[in-house]
Amino acid sequence: MTKQFLINILIGFLWMFFSNGYNYEYFSVGFFWGIVILFILRSKLPGKQLYIIYIYKWLKLISMFIIELIKADIAVFKLMFKKNLDVNPAIFEYPLDVKKNWQIVMLANMITLTPGTVTVNVSYDNSKLFIHRIDTDDIQAEIEAIKSSFEKAILEVNING
Repeated sequence: MTKQFLINILIGFLWMFFSNGYNYEYFSVGFFWGIVILFILRSKLPGKQLYIIYIYKWLKLISMFIIELIKADIAVFKLMFKKNLDVNPAIFEYPLDVKKNWQIVMLANMITLTPGTVTVNVSYDNSKLFIHRIDTDDIQAEIEAIKSSFEKAILEVNING
């Protein structure tokens, strides 16, 4: 993936030098054509996927986390201003599909950074997380929500891609 990016930078500089225009506009045009060339030659290049796809998946993960963070902020904000604080806190086991240490850490941090949830512990065999939720009626729905959002997006991002 790094090699693809360096090849793209090289194509951008070559375009800039051969166009005899030494500014960022010529470099940007060359960089664009470098992406096109890399897309055409992607089967011959190192790496399993084009680096632009990899960047897209990371941006998708970050934007999904920000959206979930805002939704959780609003839910906790509403909870704070209720007259009668009627909450159902729970600690539950969350079975992990992610296997790599960086994926487990990222998932645990994303859960903890979302207001109203805290990752309490990781099991010894790295197969479960123990999560505290400030207000929940359906633990299975919480598990499915995490699996379909955070964990799914983390599994799409492959660090060695």
